[in-house]
Amino acid sequence: MPSARVPPPEILATWPKPNYINPSNPTARLKGVEITLCAITVIVVILRLYSRIFLTRSYGADDFLMSASLILDIGLTIINCIAPQWGWGVHLYDFNPEWLTPARKLAVAVETVYIPCVALAKLSILVFYYRVFSGSGSSRTFRWLIYGGYIYLIIFTITGLLVIFLQAIPLRAYWDDNVPGKFMNLQAAFTFYGILNCVSDLYVFLLPIRMVWQLQLPKKQRIVLAVSFALGSIVCIAAVIRIYYIYRVYDLNNWDFSYDAGILFQLNVVEGTLGIFCSSLPALKPLVARYAPKLLSTNRENSKPTGYRLSSYNNNTRGNTASPANVHNESEDDIVPLNLQRTVVWSSTSSGNSNNNLSIEKKSEIKVSVADKNSG
Repeated sequence: MPSARVPPPEILATWPKPNYINPSNPTARLKGVEITLCAITVIVVILRLYSRIFLTRSYGADDFLMSASLILDIGLTIINCIAPQWGWGVHLYDFNPEWLTPARKLAVAVETVYIPCVALAKLSILVFYYRVFSGSGSSRTFRWLIYGGYIYLIIFTITGLLVIFLQAIPLRAYWDDNVPGKFMNLQAAFTFYGILNCVSDLYVFLLPIRMVWQLQLPKKQRIVLAVSFALGSIVCIAAVIRIYYIYRVYDLNNWDFSYDAGILFQLNVVEGTLGIFCSSLPALKPLVARYAPKLLSTNRENSKPTGYRLSSYNNNTRGNTASPANVHNESEDDIVPLNLQRTVVWSSTSSGNSNNNLSIEKKSEIKVSVADKNSG
């Protein structure tokens, strides 16, 4: 918004008398929803950290990144609650000209906090994918797709912040009409950036679909997973709708951009907070398994998880003691039970002759026998 724009006379003729004292602001009435959603997400992340640190002892980079994203999301929610006070969300005919400078400063603050907030959350999700799927028979292509996601999000964040701080040179000219400056095409820049953000949401959301589709899960866990993905799809939908409102807010012919900006701010919070909430749900499984095991128990699952990720089994292993190959003690099977993860019961029986039969019985009711012939 290079300078304060004055609507043409034909637009001004249709406006009612301005109300600067108590203007109608629908987005201001959503403060309670924003605060409640943020509070629930904070609780979920705290439980996630408790589960990772004390139960599975598998605290990793994904938890650190998600915690950083949560801190920024709290800041984004606070700014969003302040925004209606300075006119964002009210109709332009009720927008007090005295609000213009603080309103634009808030807009810069929202953009600056929003970009790293959503980027850190998506980076955390990609790190989580790598921890869970990298040792479970996943292809090299899948791992390179994760690496590509890392690079995309890092570049996305850096360029996004550059757009924010270079949208006006000097930046002060953005909120102070008395300072001359040069401005980029804000509608084109932020709309394009919104599209890139939407692409990253869809990428992170769709990347594990094939791997998750192959999971052999009980009905209750399938329901939880389905709910997580359904909520994740809301994040993607919010990102798509957000593109539309970015285009409207920066449209020079839109004479109600202050009202549309209020909706845009709400979409920022929905995308950021729900993204953190949904991606933290799978990490709560060990907590539920300990304190509410009936929520996860089924007729086919009567034993506790081992707390190990069994990525593959070496069928060529020979000896008196069979051993699994590529075992990683990260307790990720307590979070998402992969199709290659099983609770394994090892037992050996002697047949009374020179041959010893070692039977391996898995929870999936698959039996693998390895015969060991002794020379004597």
